Amino acid sequence: MSEERKRTAQEIEADLARTRLELTRTVNELSDRLDPRTQVEAARTAATEKARTFADDVRTGEPKAVAVAGGAVAFLGLLIVAAARGRGR
Repeated sequence: MSEERKRTAQEIEADLARTRLELTRTVNELSDRLDPRTQVEAARTAATEKARTFADDVRTGEPKAVAVAGGAVAFLGLLIVAAARGRGR
């Protein structure tokens, strides 16, 4: 059986200081992740990137992207026609 070496008070205090620092970093990171402004900015960045990718796909003629864009244009056209008919009554 090997006998464990007793740690000194200074070693224990150093371990506690390291643990405190790690916990502080973790809490700060979690606070940043959960901050509503940070989440809004992350969502905005993701949406912008998706929109850019979609626009690039439409420009290059990606069939799926072109079909989605065409469907969106057709839907908007129907909304405009329906709104125009509603005003005419």
